[in-house]
Amino acid sequence: MNISSSHNESAAQREIQLECALFALGGAGRGEACYGSVPVIDLAQPEEACAEALWKAASQVGFFTVINHGIPREAVDSALNMSAAFFSHDKAHKEMQSPFAPHLNSGYEWMTQVRPSTGTPDQKESLQITARAGAMDGRWPHIAGFESSARTMIQASHALAQRI
Repeated sequence: MNISSSHNESAAQREIQLECALFALGGAGRGEACYGSVPVIDLAQPEEACAEALWKAASQVGFFTVINHGIPREAVDSALNMSAAFFSHDKAHKEMQSPFAPHLNSGYEWMTQVRPSTGTPDQKESLQITARAGAMDGRWPHIAGFESSARTMIQASHALAQRI
């Protein structure tokens, strides 16, 4: 094991320990997260039933899953396929395709976001796609169909968020 991988493993272990400590402190949804009983809310129900179920889940558990949300399966599949295509490239290529702009919170990042709960960098890479006008200029990956697929998901997700 080289020093770099030892340091990365050490940082990852510290991150895991911090997350476990925070989890142990509790929270409204702790039991549900442990025992797999996250509320599933069917948005095909009448509006009043949805509102009641959403409020109960949000106020008693803290999170929920929605089904029958109206986002077409094709849009979800396309977004996931575009994501897989982007992340299949090496780090240098991803950085070139979508340079990160901290002031816009958009572009490709690799292990740079700092978690407010722990003060340590996340052990992940991400592509921040920001809907704000101009934030993605020069940062859309050059993969055929990527931008249109992402914009479709942004619009569908925004409409769902407004509904919820």
